[in-house]
Amino acid sequence: MGELSVQAHLLPIVVFLTMVTVGIELKVAQFVELLKAPRVPVIGTLIHTFSFPLVTVGLILLLNALAIPVADITVLGMLLIAACPSGGFSNILAMIAKANLPLSVSLTAVSSVMSFLTVPLLISGFAFVMTDLDQSVQVPIGATIGQLVLLVLAPVLVGMAWFRWQPDLVARLTPRLQKTGQLVLYVTVALLILESWEVMVAGFQDAFLWSMLLCIANIALCLGLAKASGLQNEDAITVALEGSIRNLAVAFVIAANVLDRVDVAALPTVYFLAVCVFGVLFAKSWPKLLKPSS
Repeated sequence: MGELSVQAHLLPIVVFLTMVTVGIELKVAQFVELLKAPRVPVIGTLIHTFSFPLVTVGLILLLNALAIPVADITVLGMLLIAACPSGGFSNILAMIAKANLPLSVSLTAVSSVMSFLTVPLLISGFAFVMTDLDQSVQVPIGATIGQLVLLVLAPVLVGMAWFRWQPDLVARLTPRLQKTGQLVLYVTVALLILESWEVMVAGFQDAFLWSMLLCIANIALCLGLAKASGLQNEDAITVALEGSIRNLAVAFVIAANVLDRVDVAALPTVYFLAVCVFGVLFAKSWPKLLKPSS
């Protein structure tokens, strides 16, 4: 199997199966409803697609302007996270926050489906802006699109088709499949970390501070933009949580299998830890931070 067997063989399979569990929750009717009343979903999609990249690039440019040293590996990891689609953990946070869960699931779905276009486009844009990096941030566009089609778009469609074919069976299996899928994904990520332990530990100290800053800044910006757009509190909280979460599995696949850089994959892992702290804290405390919607 080789030194990177978890990276090369197990991770893509687990990501595929995990995205199938996302697809079984999606219905064509959800997308029809979005088209009938698109204002809130469109605003949410625009915010969660572009706020994270803008915050990330702004932070990197600010650090460069202030001559604050940040390792290139950390910068690459930050940009990779910013380019990835939303992650399913946002749905869990929306549930914890008692926010708009259907909106959260819809935004995650749209982000996942769009990712085979948005990821390479965003990374190409980063390469244009970050011209002074010691290492290139360019990603092989064809390979990236291929990975995303196989590991995001295809399994989502498989999940949707499976539910349409066997709705009763899938409805019974869904809770168990989702719990099992999440557990297997976490175990796989843990195995990958263990497999590359020295590389991961080396990147942790530098990455955690910037992960915290990214998480807090994105929640604040997404919430501010959502409220400024006239969204009700529950919708604004949903958009804020959605905009601050990125798909760890996709980030890992791109870093490890496309870029062939397990060291860069350290930051998505650390960022997820930051989200677990600040995202959950925000989800539980937002009623004390916002006035009731009129």
